[in-house]
Amino acid sequence: MRALLSNWRILLFLAALALAVFLVAVQGPQYGLEFTGGTYFQIKLENQLPADDMERVVSLIGRRIDAFGLRDSRVNSMGDDLVGAQIAETNPDKIAELEALIRTQAKFEAMMDGNVLFLGSDLKQISKDPSAGYGISEVQGGVEWRLPFVLSQSAAEKFSKGIFHKCTAVGFEGSKTKYDCAKTYFFIDRPSDGVIIIPRDVYASDSELMPKGNPSESIPEGLTVEELMRNAGLPFIVLDSNGLTQAQTAQLQSLASAAKRAIVPAGSPKELTDTLASLGYKISEVGAAQGIPWTWMASGARQAIEVTPEIAGLEPYIENVNNATIYSSLYIRGYAIDMKAGQADLRNLQILLETGSLPIGIESVSRETISPSLGKDFLTTTVIIGIAAIVAVSLLIFLRYRRLYLSLPVIFVGISEVTITAGVAILLGIRFDLASVTGIIAAVGTGLNDQIVILDELLKGGTEVVEVSYANRLKRAFFIVVAAAATTSAALAPLILFSSQGFGKLAGFAITEILGIIVGVLISRPAFSIIAEYILRMVKKA
Repeated sequence: MRALLSNWRILLFLAALALAVFLVAVQGPQYGLEFTGGTYFQIKLENQLPADDMERVVSLIGRRIDAFGLRDSRVNSMGDDLVGAQIAETNPDKIAELEALIRTQAKFEAMMDGNVLFLGSDLKQISKDPSAGYGISEVQGGVEWRLPFVLSQSAAEKFSKGIFHKCTAVGFEGSKTKYDCAKTYFFIDRPSDGVIIIPRDVYASDSELMPKGNPSESIPEGLTVEELMRNAGLPFIVLDSNGLTQAQTAQLQSLASAAKRAIVPAGSPKELTDTLASLGYKISEVGAAQGIPWTWMASGARQAIEVTPEIAGLEPYIENVNNATIYSSLYIRGYAIDMKAGQADLRNLQILLETGSLPIGIESVSRETISPSLGKDFLTTTVIIGIAAIVAVSLLIFLRYRRLYLSLPVIFVGISEVTITAGVAILLGIRFDLASVTGIIAAVGTGLNDQIVILDELLKGGTEVVEVSYANRLKRAFFIVVAAAATTSAALAPLILFSSQGFGKLAGFAITEILGIIVGVLISRPAFSIIAEYILRMVKKA
C-alpha cells in the first residue's frame, strides 16, 4: 500500500480530488439559466448578415447586457439573422427595460433643420464627472439629468458652424436682447429610410398634444408636428378619413426609391398596410403611449435642446462663421418625473452611446422566462439522472467482472473523475447550465468505458491474470484510450469553434465533455491503471 501511495500518479490524482472537493464544497458551482431561473431572448434582425457583422452584433448586445449590470449572461448567434441572449434575471421591470435596450439599434443623430450635426460615432468620450455636469438634480415638478460628452474635432467644428447665428432677436428684456433660438434635436434610430404615415385622428391628437410639451419626455412647449418632421428630415403624409388619395399614392411612389419603410401606428387597417406593401414598402408599426405624441415616438426623437445665444456666436457677437468658437464639450439634458425614472433614463442613454449602434435594425424580440422554482426542478432532475447513470453503469460493471475488488475501484475512480471535472470547471469559471452538466454526465460513460478497456487489457478479456508484462498491456490500453479521446475531442471541437454560428447551446456540452476527457487522460486513467495493476498483483500473490 505504501508503494501505491508513493506513486506520483496516485498523488496527483488524490491532490486533484482533494482540491476539487474543496472547490465544490466551499466555492460551489455557478449555475446557469436553466437552474437559477432567468430569461431567454430571441432577437430577429431585419436582414441576414455576414459573419463579421454578426460577431459585432453579438458583441454589442453582450456589452449592453453587461453595462446594464447583468454579467451572468450568454449571447450567441443562431444562423445569420437570429441572436439568442440568456440572462439570470426574472424581475419584470428590469426585463422590460433591458428588452427596450436590446430592441434599440442605437443610431444616434443630432440634427437641426433636417441636417445632421453629429453622430454617435463622433462622441469620443462620455463623461461621468459631476464637475462636468454629469448627474441628476431635483427641479420643479421632477428631476433633470445631464450627460456630458466630448466631440471629435471635426464633429465639433461642424456642430459649432451648423448652429452659428441660429437665434433671432425678438425684442428686449431691460438692457438685454431677447432671442428666439432654434433647437438641436437628438434622435435615436431615426427612420431615415422611411416615410411617416399619420392618420388624420393621430395628427389631430398630436397637433393638440405636442405644443403643450412634456418635460418628462424632453418635449419642449410650442413644438408642432411640422417643425418636428422638418428638423428630423423625414417625409410624412397625413391621411384623411378615406385613406390615401391619388396624389398621396403618387407621392409615395416617387418616394419609394429612397424610402424603404412606411412607419404607421400599431393596429393600422389592413387595407392601408396592404396598399403600402404593394407600393414596395416594408411596414414598421409603432405603438402609442399615453400622453406622448405618436409622431415624437415614430421619428425616434429623444430630446430637443434650445441653442443659447452664447454658443450661437451672438453674445459676444461674432460676425464671420469661420471665426466661430468651436464647442467640443457639450451635454444632453433630459427630465423625468422622479429620481428612479431619471436614473434609468440617464443610465440607458449612457449605455447606448457607450456601446455604439448595431449595424442593422432589430425586427422583433421574443422572450421566455424560466422561474427559479422550475430551475430547482431542473437541477434536482439532473442530479437524479447523474446518480442513475452511475448506478446503472456500476451494475453493468459488476455483472461483467463479478468481482467487487475490480468493480469498486472503477466506480470510485469514475465518481472521482466527475468531481475533479466539476472542480476544474469551477476553477475556470464555467457556468453549469443544462448542456454543460449533460456533458459531464456523458463524460461519465466515456471514463468508465476507458477503465473497462484498461481492465480488459490487463485481464485479456477474463478474470485471470495472464503471464505477460503489465507494462505492455497498459501501453496497448492507453493507445486505445488516447486514440478514443482524440477522436471524441475532434468530433466535439466544431461545436465550440462554430458556437457563434448557431451551436451556442451545444458549446457548453462540448466544453465540459472535452474537459472530462482531458482530466481522464491526464489524471484519472493513469491513476486507475496503477490501482488496477496493484490490485491484480495482490490477487495473484494471494
